[in-house]
Amino acid sequence: MSKDDEAFWDTPAFRPVLGRRGPRPTTFKVAVMQRLQALGGKWGGSSSGCRPAPRDVKSAPKFSRRCVVKARYVQMRGQGIKAARLHLDYIEREGVERDGSKGRLFNASGDVDRQQFGAAVEGEKRQFRFIVSPEDGAELDLRDYTTRLVARMEKDLGQNLRWAAVCHYNTDNPHVHLVVRGVDAKGAEVWIDRVYISEFLRLRAQELATKELGPRPEIEMQQQLTKEVSQERLTGIDRRLAELVSPDGSLDMASLARGRLSKPHAMARLETLGALALAERTSPTSWRFKDSWQETLKHMGERGDIIKRMHQALHGQPHMYRVFDPGAGGGAAEIEGVVRHKGLHDELGGDLYAIVQTPRGEAHYLRVDQATAEQLKEGERVRIKSAPEPWVKGPDHVIARAGAANRGVYSPALHLQQLSGTHVAVDGQRVSPQEAVEVNQRRLERLERFKLVSKLPDGTWRVPHDLVEQLRDRERTHPRHRLQVERLDRDRRVEQDRGRGFGLSR
Repeated sequence: MSKDDEAFWDTPAFRPVLGRRGPRPTTFKVAVMQRLQALGGKWGGSSSGCRPAPRDVKSAPKFSRRCVVKARYVQMRGQGIKAARLHLDYIEREGVERDGSKGRLFNASGDVDRQQFGAAVEGEKRQFRFIVSPEDGAELDLRDYTTRLVARMEKDLGQNLRWAAVCHYNTDNPHVHLVVRGVDAKGAEVWIDRVYISEFLRLRAQELATKELGPRPEIEMQQQLTKEVSQERLTGIDRRLAELVSPDGSLDMASLARGRLSKPHAMARLETLGALALAERTSPTSWRFKDSWQETLKHMGERGDIIKRMHQALHGQPHMYRVFDPGAGGGAAEIEGVVRHKGLHDELGGDLYAIVQTPRGEAHYLRVDQATAEQLKEGERVRIKSAPEPWVKGPDHVIARAGAANRGVYSPALHLQQLSGTHVAVDGQRVSPQEAVEVNQRRLERLERFKLVSKLPDGTWRVPHDLVEQLRDRERTHPRHRLQVERLDRDRRVEQDRGRGFGLSR
């Protein structure tokens, strides 16, 4: 569940019923515990052993304060350390505190020095990043709230964590960026299972907010539902509807009575989805949903967030806003204009964006990586081209050959032994056998995220015999593009066009 969820449920009251009853529905808590049992009853802790699930975890009562918890972890190999330090720079940037000042890292002991906290830690394999966004964050002391939340995490995990956080008040929803290092205060590895992150941690956050602010008033819950009815994004009502939709995409009105959903709000939302061409009424009592309707709503919400972000930066005319599509025009696209603004597209991942405005007044929103962002200077004129990026990389051929020679398994140790005493080149540069194998392992980790390879318990990798062919197929089915930036001559800059030829006020 997320911040948009509108309903939680109480333990049902005891009411005697005569006759046979059907099986009891699986409650949220039971579902979570079943998931834990499937994982062996364990969910996190140090590398020396996982800990059992906390017994005091309770499903959220109906009137609990809501909280969104987003999380990811990043590997600390290769560019991971640099990326982690950049992330600390991002979250400590100017203008995020309540008074508009620069963000300040803190932990249970007070303010934290960024350089000291960001220093390399021996044995750290990964780092955990969280965004904790209580529904009523503006009413909470977020520093105290975060400190108490981490204290509960430490009790659950049985470890004294190395952590630091920054409060952000620069959005409509005040939130906290929390960073947990992958090694605890005693030097033990930290690992947090996704079940704890996705369920238990959010429940802990909701529990603390409810204790601090009290239960959510009924009128506020009804107002939230009414607001969600017309939104062009994925909402809590949509998630409840999705639970009732059959595998063939149909929904019968009778099922609404079985759902945890207000029927008037559900019906009103269905009418909105019909207007958006994401669902259609097939009879007086049934609806059919379009394929990928939830994904479409997510994309609509993301686009709405982009438009809002552009308007905050430019204060221009929304009908002149564009989202740059690298694949437009048959596989490539190009724009030329002035860089008007740069910022963060995704605060959790650190992805960046830039807004480039053309002489016609169109403002284009581009998602860019760190290297591209460094080439873009606000106020300079640039030409940006996109070019198809091949899925097949140099290491893929090496991995495929080594795997084929070892019955479909790539063994880093065996490959290192085979390369011993030889000269190896990667991207035209001479490297040691150890460095070459490390390159292959980083590539395998990326391929695993695409579900093209799988890591085996002994550290080897299962590699399909047609790995290269699968990657080439993706160039057709999932095309990717990279951006190329050309900074034009400074005497061609058009600073005099500010507010005139470009039609936007600053």
